[in-house]
Amino acid sequence: MAPRQIDYRLFGEAFILSAVTPERIVDAVTRIAGDVVELGPIKAGPGGAATVNARGRIGEPSADEAGADPLAYDVRLPVDVSLEVKVGSVNRYDATGTIPLRLEVRTVEPLAIVIDVQPVRAAEIEFDIHARGMPARLLGRAGDVAGELRRHTADYVNGRISHPDTSRYTTIELLPLIDRVWTEL
Repeated sequence: MAPRQIDYRLFGEAFILSAVTPERIVDAVTRIAGDVVELGPIKAGPGGAATVNARGRIGEPSADEAGADPLAYDVRLPVDVSLEVKVGSVNRYDATGTIPLRLEVRTVEPLAIVIDVQPVRAAEIEFDIHARGMPARLLGRAGDVAGELRRHTADYVNGRISHPDTSRYTTIELLPLIDRVWTEL
C-alpha cells in the first residue's frame, strides 16, 4: 500500500510536531541548564551586609505541551540547593525548589526551527527552605532568604538562557541537514 499523500501545510505541521517533542524539549533544557548550579559570592541584604554562596544540583526536567499555535511547552526544572549566608557568622540552609520555564516554538526563514525560552520571573520560582539551627531560622525570616534566593536564581537562569552558546540547543537550521542527507542518498 502506498503512503497517503498530504498537502504541504499538513506536512509542515506534522513535521514540527514530530521534530519538537516533549522528550526533545527536556533534552534541550537539560543541556542548557547543566546539572550543577553555583551562585556567589553574592552581596545581599541592606547595604550588602550579607554574603551568600549557593551550590546545588539540577534534577531531570519535565515538559508538558501548553499550546498548539504557537507550539509551546511548560517545563518544570527541579533544583536542590545548599546555601551559606554570612552575616557575622555563617548560617546554613537547604532548599528544594522548582523553576518554571515556558518554551515556544517558531519557524523562521529560510528554513529553521527556533525554540524561544521565556525569561523567568523570580515570583514564579518556588523554594521550600529549611534553616539549619535557630540563628539561621531567625535570619531567614528577617533577611528574606527565600526572596533573595528566588531573585538570584532567576538572574542565574536568565543568564543561562541569554548566553550566546544557548542558541546551539534552541536553533535548528534545516537546510544544512537536508543538504547533508541529500548528498548521502
